[in-house]
Amino acid sequence: MAQWGQLQQLDCKYLEQVDQLYDDSFPMDIRQYLSKWIESIDWDTGLCQESLATVRFHELLSQLDDQQSRFTLDNNFLLQHNIRKIKRNLQDRFQQEPILMAGIIASNLREERQILERGQSSESEGEGVASAMVVEKLKLDKKVAAMKNLI
Repeated sequence: MAQWGQLQQLDCKYLEQVDQLYDDSFPMDIRQYLSKWIESIDWDTGLCQESLATVRFHELLSQLDDQQSRFTLDNNFLLQHNIRKIKRNLQDRFQQEPILMAGIIASNLREERQILERGQSSESEGEGVASAMVVEKLKLDKKVAAMKNLI
């Protein structure tokens, strides 16, 4: 499963941490709509090469155009409007600094991975504790049954 899908299955406290990564400079809407594409790109390389960052920036805008077309087919006026607004904001902010956009995306993906690792390790620790508790309960149940048999 893709990273974005795995994140969405975490406990609320981890989802709140993901929420804090996104703001108007790079909205979570983009992450949601373009999750597969975003995860397929090596954004760290774009940090070193302005020409590659520029290409990635224009690819992102193209991906947003494609998404907007899907919303047009669905007659979803509100989402069309939101995508147009997001695209305009991205152009205003990153047209002259595409490396900044690549840096934000690369950083967010790294932070997401860390949140995902913390969430998954916390869940597996919780499962281990729950398993130990089940074993202890079974032991206690056997002792109680043995005591009842003595009476």
